[in-house]
Amino acid sequence: MNKIAETEFEEMVQPISAEETAIDRIITDDLKGAPADYEPEWSEYLLDQLSDHELINGAPTVDGLRRIAEKCFGEIVDSRSQIVETPCADNGMRCTVCHTLRVIKYRNGQQVQVDGCVDVVYHKTPYPFKDHLVATADTRAEGKALRRALKIRVITAEELQHEDEEEALSSDEAVNDQQVLAINQLCKRLNISVVAIAKDQYNTIKSINDLRNLEARLLISKLSGLQRTPDDVSESYIGYDENWKSDFYGSKK
Repeated sequence: MNKIAETEFEEMVQPISAEETAIDRIITDDLKGAPADYEPEWSEYLLDQLSDHELINGAPTVDGLRRIAEKCFGEIVDSRSQIVETPCADNGMRCTVCHTLRVIKYRNGQQVQVDGCVDVVYHKTPYPFKDHLVATADTRAEGKALRRALKIRVITAEELQHEDEEEALSSDEAVNDQQVLAINQLCKRLNISVVAIAKDQYNTIKSINDLRNLEARLLISKLSGLQRTPDDVSESYIGYDENWKSDFYGSKK
């Protein structure tokens, strides 16, 4: 390219700077009073911004995270995937995708870049996703990158589709933070008392931390069912209490 053509090209394409995008953005009412991304309430705040259809069994969809990222966190200025490994017989039908995000934060104009890499294996992926391994890996990698950018302590619904169901059902692990957030979010949307429904289903527990992983899964499944048929919610469950963790959550956070 000659010097004249190069100069003309530079005049046509100007680099995006933080000053021209997020740093001059007026903080909306949605962000005023919102917790900082390093505060414990941040994850719950983000989940509250999701629509019902953007939550599957209490887990956010990638589409939902992408939307709230630009609503509550920053402007996505670059979002691209790199296929690291394509599925073939030699690699056991494994697909590896790395997704890179560049985001300019609304609060301070700082630009952050994060990567999310995911492996998807044919024989461990449920139908119909196993027939679209590259697309499946791409979606999950983007979800992982969004989670890292947002510093949110949850797994996306698309990533959970990759779980081995038999292994999950046989697990005797304790309830995890992801499940507690999901239970809280579903109860909040249904105006259900977390304590009331948890103790009704498992009357020996003294706190939500006493639940086993499988018990939490079954409780989330029940709540998801009630979300589809809210008229079936028992009167004894009605009344969400945002302070339920003070007496029913082991860490007392």
